[in-house]
Amino acid sequence: MDGKSTRFAVIGVIGSIGLIAMAVLARMPTYHAAPFFLVPVLWAIFALRHLLKIEPWHYALIVSAMWLHMSGAFGFYQQSPLPFSFDILVHYYFAIVLTLALHRLLSANFPLRGWKLVAVTFFVMMGLAAMHEIMEYMSYLILGEEKGMLKPKIMYFFDTQRDLTNNLLGTLTALGLLALTKRRHQMEPSTSSVASA
Repeated sequence: MDGKSTRFAVIGVIGSIGLIAMAVLARMPTYHAAPFFLVPVLWAIFALRHLLKIEPWHYALIVSAMWLHMSGAFGFYQQSPLPFSFDILVHYYFAIVLTLALHRLLSANFPLRGWKLVAVTFFVMMGLAAMHEIMEYMSYLILGEEKGMLKPKIMYFFDTQRDLTNNLLGTLTALGLLALTKRRHQMEPSTSSVASA
């Protein structure tokens, strides 16, 4: 195993331990079984890291997003430790993390550059966000409010719209950061040449 693969493995192990620990300590019973789904997802991403073309820092961000969601095990979705809904932060942060990874995947596997890469990343990410909200609604229709992901009686009335709005803001934030990083890299050679002159 090379150095990069070792870093991936270490992140995966730490991420798995963190998810399991939060499940064991969870105040909300529904989170006790969460690692049975999240840990395999984490290691599936590890197995597909070459195909996804992600770097260890992408993987670490994905782990941090999973931990953020999993911290809902301590009742943060019901009683937010923030001055606003905890769900807002989760959707915003997840969108940033996934947009960065998706941008990397698309740029490395497809001949997309410039505005085309930005546009495809944006629409794929928002499509994934919409699919998640549709899944929430379908779980409500099939399983009912008690077992489904969507709980209209106790959740914010415009929860779906708010989730998609924060997904949008997170996606735009990530694309903005990527644009700033690209511009900075483009300016570096000219800055160094001016300095040497």
